[in-house]
Amino acid sequence: MVQTDGRVTTCCLDEQLENVVGNVRDQPLPEIWSGPTMEAWRLAHIEGRFDESGPLCTRCNWRSAGAYPPDKVAEYLVDIRPPEPEPDSETR
Repeated sequence: MVQTDGRVTTCCLDEQLENVVGNVRDQPLPEIWSGPTMEAWRLAHIEGRFDESGPLCTRCNWRSAGAYPPDKVAEYLVDIRPPEPEPDSETR
């Protein structure tokens, strides 16, 4: 949600602006949306770590409203997670 003063929050229910992730007056919205703070927030949500998503997420009753289908979650995780390192043949 972009507020009238330019602050961007992760949720339309964040009336007290507890989970501000940027400000469009300082940074373009696409950079905020695709930046490391939002990526970490999304990953925490996908993995069910709501306590790491922001102060509102643990007490939210809307979590299931935006549930992402499991196959789409898997695709998303492949895109954002770095590949696992190959085992070093010398350490075997």
